[in-house]
Amino acid sequence: MFKRIAYVASTLALSLGLIACSSSNESGGTESTTDSSNASSGENVELTMWAFPGMGLDEQIKKYQEENPNVTIKLQETPYGDHHQNLVTALASGSGAPDVAVIESEYIERLKENQNQFHNLKDYGADDIAGDYLEWRWREASSIDGSFVLGIPTDVGPMAMAYRVDIFEETGLPTDPDEVSEALGTWEEYIEAGRQIKEATGGYMFNFASDMFRVVRDQGQEQYFDMEGNFILEESEQIKRAWDLAVEAQDISANIERESTEWGAAVARGDFATVFLPPWMLQQIKDNAPETEGLWNVTQIPEASGNWGGSLLSIPAQSKNAESAYEFIAWLNAPQQQLEIFKERGNFPSTPSVYDNEELQSFSDPFFTRDDLGSMLAEAAGRVEYVYRSPETRALNIIMRDAVASIEDGTATAEQAWNTAVEEAKRQISR
Repeated sequence: MFKRIAYVASTLALSLGLIACSSSNESGGTESTTDSSNASSGENVELTMWAFPGMGLDEQIKKYQEENPNVTIKLQETPYGDHHQNLVTALASGSGAPDVAVIESEYIERLKENQNQFHNLKDYGADDIAGDYLEWRWREASSIDGSFVLGIPTDVGPMAMAYRVDIFEETGLPTDPDEVSEALGTWEEYIEAGRQIKEATGGYMFNFASDMFRVVRDQGQEQYFDMEGNFILEESEQIKRAWDLAVEAQDISANIERESTEWGAAVARGDFATVFLPPWMLQQIKDNAPETEGLWNVTQIPEASGNWGGSLLSIPAQSKNAESAYEFIAWLNAPQQQLEIFKERGNFPSTPSVYDNEELQSFSDPFFTRDDLGSMLAEAAGRVEYVYRSPETRALNIIMRDAVASIEDGTATAEQAWNTAVEEAKRQISR
């Protein structure tokens, strides 16, 4: 655990050092880097775009190029962690950044600290489309005073819960999604159901205690910080509840990290009966366990929704094609394109105007036996509320994740893990 924390801290320190060094050397903004032409002018434009796999952008990019034959989009995809590190390095060095960069939600606050390294999208008309997006997502994409817009939101990850109907039936639990939601309306009821499943089948309820901590944590508006930005880890009711539940539920956890290759095999075997489900994970279940089609259903997660994932599309200040890049990302993240990506990949739109669209409302997937899957996910998205996060939030998330994992691994008691996490969190905040 200590080695993992030390590695994370050193990596973050390096990233921050690189950014800080470049902040005083980069003029940023849009004064000297804006292109004199744009995509609609007819002049040839080549835009570079950095993203990570799984965003489902290929078909929409192809469509945009067909509609704008003078525009070429060069998409470069690298793994999630490498993608963000490459972006930080390019921003810090002052060269090599793309015209369009994806920023995942966990990195947004850190990069907003150095907004001069990006074009302010308000200069290109972002205010005109702000109303198309969920209010809390647009707030995430903007500076606190709203004077700077870092990017345009892509999808969101409103939390639901997938469950194995056959395992619930074997255990004697309800299988109708509305009845499941009612019976497992609280986390305490969820844990009790998990113990019934373990006793009846020998299987587990979910994959990893740290994931439960994350899901419960994200159901609260005040987590590590209050709305004024004060550090409240030790006083936070939501953090305490997430911690206590994650500790209590370790007997029904399979101790399998979602990012591991073992997770997919465990899903295929039915090692655990439920999956904490942001919409983008629908495809991961299908990809890893194709033979389980028809054995799953989806319902609301206990107590509240919360959000897991989602990104925004930004334009680094190094781009000399900012106007063309803005036209492209405004089109790519517009409601209709987000709806198309949802139908193709399951990435849920951040544009609530499509939530009442018949195609979304009636969206279903034969893999998951629920006819109103789209409608249910829209309801989950409506339950998400804005959460204040600071530039330190991502580092704190990693510290707490590793602390919960150390209990599950048997390398620390709950008390030891908590004390270590609090101490490390305070060091992180004081940097």
